[in-house]
Amino acid sequence: MSSNTEWPHLSAPEAVRARSKSLSQSHRRMISDLVDVRIGRGMTQGDVAAVLGVTRQRVSKMEQYDSNPRLESIRKYANAVGARIESRVSTDG
Repeated sequence: MSSNTEWPHLSAPEAVRARSKSLSQSHRRMISDLVDVRIGRGMTQGDVAAVLGVTRQRVSKMEQYDSNPRLESIRKYANAVGARIESRVSTDG
């Protein structure tokens, strides 16, 4: 089994925490932005649910602050509200 010393990006706990916080904030911002698009288009959760073929409760759960929907679900939601998602991967250094 590898130790954290072999993976410098894992050896500094404060850097790992900061990265984790940033990833979490980015995820929440993306969900919030998608909800803003939905509202801006005059769509209700029920409208999105009908397009996706799920219940309004499922859409509501997905939009919650602490939700953790699968990427596939996020893409389907974005498509239903007429939005695109742009992803970018970067390293700490």
